[in-house]
Amino acid sequence: MKTPMQEHIEWLKKEKDSHGYEKHPYFECAIEHAEAMLEKEKEVMCQFQSDGQRRDFWVKYEDNDDCFNKTFNTKER
Repeated sequence: MKTPMQEHIEWLKKEKDSHGYEKHPYFECAIEHAEAMLEKEKEVMCQFQSDGQRRDFWVKYEDNDDCFNKTFNTKER
């Protein structure tokens, strides 16, 4: 199984190859940035998994979605 960031990097590389680097040089910058984010993605996923294993998980959160939304603050205010 690949992470979303790994899938995104693959997609960027395919798009770069299909459009030609000379024509769209910004693909290389986007690929480099996405690759740099892989370590952060790993840290976030590991921390989220560790949080889910704590005994107080169900006291603080209604369910997995609630935990995700509160942890990553995905809702715009």
